[in-house]
Amino acid sequence: MILRKIEYHEFDDTPNYWALKPFELGKINLLVGKNATGKTNTIIKIGWLGNMLAGLQPQLLNSANYNVEFFDSATTTYQYKLNLLQQKVQYEELSIDGKQKFKRGSDGSGEILSAQFGKDMNFKLSPNRLVVTSKRDAIQHPFLEGLARWAEGQRVYEFSSKLGQDTILVTDDMNNIVVDPRDMNSVIGLFVKGKQEFDQDFRNEIINSMKRIGYELSDIDVTPNLGLVPSIPRVSNGLVLYVGEENSKTSILQPQMSQGMFRALSLIIQITYNTLKKLSTTILIDDIGEGLDFDRSSRLIKLLIDTVEKNDNIQLIMSTNDRFVMNNVPLEYWQVIQREGGECQVSNYQNSKEKFDEFEYTGLNNFDFLRTDFLNSDWKPV
Repeated sequence: MILRKIEYHEFDDTPNYWALKPFELGKINLLVGKNATGKTNTIIKIGWLGNMLAGLQPQLLNSANYNVEFFDSATTTYQYKLNLLQQKVQYEELSIDGKQKFKRGSDGSGEILSAQFGKDMNFKLSPNRLVVTSKRDAIQHPFLEGLARWAEGQRVYEFSSKLGQDTILVTDDMNNIVVDPRDMNSVIGLFVKGKQEFDQDFRNEIINSMKRIGYELSDIDVTPNLGLVPSIPRVSNGLVLYVGEENSKTSILQPQMSQGMFRALSLIIQITYNTLKKLSTTILIDDIGEGLDFDRSSRLIKLLIDTVEKNDNIQLIMSTNDRFVMNNVPLEYWQVIQREGGECQVSNYQNSKEKFDEFEYTGLNNFDFLRTDFLNSDWKPV
């Protein structure tokens, strides 16, 4: 299931008001825009929704209004609405193909369809609990499973962060490692799990992907920490990643890798694991390509797009402020964010097809579409 449409607003009628006007998403999306237009904020809002629907948000948000649509492979449309104020639900509703499955109000009371009995049943929840997480029951309310699986499969990666480079895996039992696959910093444990579940196929996929972006690796595995990560005390059962390079007898240990190399490696490990597990996944990547040179950044983008195009169950939503990234992602995948005050408007090939098509006649590169503010120009082909 993929996120097809989103509308969002928060802190209405206050100085902190921020809104994302409704726009459609595809399987592959690149959020672009000038600084401070809302690219990262959009990633964050989608991530928060996933955390709440997966039951991983300790507290509900102080203010949030979501109106989202999901689309699954069976051509079914889910519409979910959620209104939060002061960490309490004001309104929550789910409809599938236009048929309401549940709704509830601010006092926690509502109605939900019982599949077993074929009729709506009354309920009352605490105002700080969601119906999706509280009433999940594959027999009584199977229609909640789609939303729950989307939320559980969501992955958020901050590419400008360390992505686990300053962490180690501490374990006394390699066969019983507990890993949170949603934690972008748990890459070492996820690598060990992937190696156990998929053996050499997992390692080969990672090595081949790293080669595709310009890192000629011959091996990847884990090794004892031995005090290699200075910020973490040396422990006898601590592990870090290492890679071997072709035509070199020396291994590169995790803390010795450049930030760009480790970010790419960490992202590839985590996405490879999800892909081999055949998980239905919405991948959110903020600042994609940050810290990589032009060539490797371009290759990484191509690798990600190829991966999504080959897997019907994966959706990719990236953000960037890098001109080189923009020039290597087709305009058909762009989501151009423009902000006026607290309101963000998104233009894409679906809602602004004429302007996108006109730009092809200019002969300019993709970055110039943003640089020249082409969406708001009067230029016409002659």
